[in-house]
Parts: sequence; structure tokens; C-alpha cells
Amino acid sequence: MSVIRKILLTTDLSQAAVNATDFAVFFANKTGADLHLLYCYKPKYEELIAEKIAELDKDQVIYGEITDFKHAAAFLLRRYTADIRMKMKSALHEHIVEGSFQDIVFDFIEQQNIDLVVMASQGINSIEDRIFGSNALKILRSSACPVLIVPHKYDTVGVSDILYPTEISNKDKAVEHYLAGFAEMFDAQLTLLHIDDGRHVINAKDLVNFKRKVLNFHYANIIAEIEPNLSVSGGINEYIDNNKIDLLCITSHTNTFIDRVFKKSTVKSTLSKIRIPVLGFNESCLKRIEKKAAKRK
Repeated sequence: MSVIRKILLTTDLSQAAVNATDFAVFFANKTGADLHLLYCYKPKYEELIAEKIAELDKDQVIYGEITDFKHAAAFLLRRYTADIRMKMKSALHEHIVEGSFQDIVFDFIEQQNIDLVVMASQGINSIEDRIFGSNALKILRSSACPVLIVPHKYDTVGVSDILYPTEISNKDKAVEHYLAGFAEMFDAQLTLLHIDDGRHVINAKDLVNFKRKVLNFHYANIIAEIEPNLSVSGGINEYIDNNKIDLLCITSHTNTFIDRVFKKSTVKSTLSKIRIPVLGFNESCLKRIEKKAAKRK
């Protein structure tokens, strides 16, 4: 049974959001999930909307029917989703809401019981988004469900090799089982990777137990790897480059690279080096996953 039934795709209708849209459609078709497309607008972007409208074919009858900002946004969203509907196997829902992007997204996740948020890493609404979208980062830190962030220049749609950097201990058990189910949906390989940066002593028993982790899952295509590297972030990036990983999964509660990723002081310098989609889990999200896992038992 799919662990993803409802997907939320946030968009600003920009070219930067196209790859995220393709991923959201791919995920929806693979899982059978409904796709909710959310566009948050503010009147201060009226000039942007006007420019987009001016680029359209003036011979279109509907062009003359646009009378206000919300109407214009709705029209652009319909044009944006026309092609998406032809690709969708499940239901597609459009939502246009005026207000603060983050507040709207958080409320929407709770109200609609969203299982996955898909976002682009760069938008057109803020210069701050140039390295790693500030909106995306804030949603990633606080969302009650997993958040998939797709780099705007990443144009390969698919999931074949998933990487999850983790600790030797079993404290990531809940999310690891979630990712096992996630990998199974795509018939993908899941790699549990521990980067040994020399800060903690790893004995023979630790090595054996870590390698045996894969025996605890119902899905067989899982491996456990330990790689030495003085830099945890460097080790992860090196592993991605050498093994053609196409999805990196991160959590916010470990004491190494993954925890530092969620801190503003280092997130841009670290995540700017990662050129593949990132699936993130914060503390709130992990608790929700643990509760759902307990109910299924």
C-alpha cells in the first residue's frame, strides 16, 4: 500500500518550477496519489502577472475577459495545468490563495492531510532564492510531512538510486522503514550510508550491526555502506558523484552534517553543492511518520 496518497505541489508558474512539476506528476502517477497544485499570490506581484498576460496571444477570446489580478492568476494557472492534466492518471486539484506563502502551505498540509510536498529550489519571487530557495528551506524545516526539493536545473525525472545518510545506531528506524516502502514503490535501490569522520569510535560489533540493518526490511533492494571521510558533507557529495545517486534523503535530528544542513549559517554553502533532488524530514515530520507506523502495526 502506498504511503503517499496526497501530494502538494507549490508553484510560482515560473520556468524554474517546471522540473518540480514533472517530478510531482511522476510521483502521482507512480503512487496513484491525488495532486494538489497550489499557487499563492500577492497583489504586489501584479506587474509580473501583467507582463505574463502581455506575452500571450491577443487573439485569444479569453484574453479580453481578464479584469482583475485574481482572475489573471486563475487564467495563468489554467494554462499551466492544461498540459499537466493530459499526463495525470489520478485527480488534479488547483488552488489559488492570497496571502503569506508559508502560512498557507502549513495550513494546507494540515487541512488536506498532505503526505508529500514538492517544491522547486529556485523561484522568481525573491533574490534570496538564487542559491537554495528560502521558501523551500523554511517549509523543509517545519513541514509536518516530507518535502521534496527539486533543483531548477535538474531535468532527469525518475528515482532509481536513493541515498540516506544515517547513524550507526537504530534511532532512524522509523524513517528508514518509511524509505524502504518509498524505494519499493519505485523499484529503486536504497543505500543507508554512514560517513565515518573519525569523531566516534566504531568497533567490530557496530560494523556488523550496521551491515545487518538490511535484514530488518521487507524490501530486499537495500544496502548499508560505511565510507571514511574527514568531512561528512564531502563524503556524502563524493558518494553521490561516484554512485550516480538521483535522490538524497535527509533528516534534521542527527548530530553531524544532516543537523547542520538545517541551520541557516551553513545550509546555502552545503546544499548549493548538491545538484540532485532532496527529500527532507524534520522532527515534526518524523513524529508523524512514527505515529502512522504505530497505527499500522
